[in-house]
Amino acid sequence: MSAQGLASRSRLGFGTAYLDARKGHAEAVRLVHAALDAGLTHIDTARLYGDGSAEAAIGEAIAGRRNDVFLVSKAGILPPYNGPTRRAVNKVLRTGRRVPGAAALLPEPRWNEPEFGAFGLEQLRASLEASFQALGTDYLDLFLLHEVDAAHLASGEVIGLLEEWKKKGAIRFYGIASTPAQTREILATGAQFSVVQTSASIFDHNVKTFGRGPHKLNTHSWLGPALKRFAHAFEMDPGLADRAARVLYTDVRQPAQLAQCLLRHALETNPEGTVLFSTSRPGRIEDMARAADGPGLTREQRFGLAYLVRSVRAMTSASAA
Repeated sequence: MSAQGLASRSRLGFGTAYLDARKGHAEAVRLVHAALDAGLTHIDTARLYGDGSAEAAIGEAIAGRRNDVFLVSKAGILPPYNGPTRRAVNKVLRTGRRVPGAAALLPEPRWNEPEFGAFGLEQLRASLEASFQALGTDYLDLFLLHEVDAAHLASGEVIGLLEEWKKKGAIRFYGIASTPAQTREILATGAQFSVVQTSASIFDHNVKTFGRGPHKLNTHSWLGPALKRFAHAFEMDPGLADRAARVLYTDVRQPAQLAQCLLRHALETNPEGTVLFSTSRPGRIEDMARAADGPGLTREQRFGLAYLVRSVRAMTSASAA
């Protein structure tokens, strides 16, 4: 692999939001192994992911390879309760909802929902320890506050705790992983972090907005929302796909091919940061790694993507009028 390719893959991170507990532990481990085997060393997870099971799968997958991985986890959103009582009750509820008219009478128990805003100091300590145990490690390369907002940080206690952990070597760096609105509010206070992580898309200006400052910007959600928006536009105007394909030299009706163009655009747009992607298909991981390792977009392809975005925006404006 070329030196340029190594640099690209080091900036391509594997997000583990799709390590779904319903697909089983072995399948989740296989997915992480596929990412590692493809040369992806930035693994992004959270206490929440997989209803609390993702970290354990990652821990098994990276056993014996911990020093080769840049390991990221988050705290602030607690996964749903997953004890035997929940599983038994949920099984009864699923059976009961099959009775006509019963679904409205059998709402989801609150324990099936994650707990947001868990930024109390004891909650954070317990979350970090739970992550260590599940991941089989005693330190994180990066610790992120998951969907934190400015109010949670106002007292300074949370940042003080993170600095304490950093001095002890429990975490190497820390930052925030919030929505664009939360991120904007937090950065407006003058708070500084090693990493700011948020969503970004070819349809927004989040990289330009949040890329300024002393922090590194990590982005996610480049692919899924944009691909859905493009697919809808192609349904409304099939000719748009033909015109775009001629400029991009890519069959834009094939989501995998268009996704690779979008990934290259994401890496070029945020050259100093890490771009995260998620998938539940091991084969797709190698495809995306090859895209990151391949040549950048040509001038014509950049023009083609810009043309696509303008066209989709115009269609959206016309529909809203």
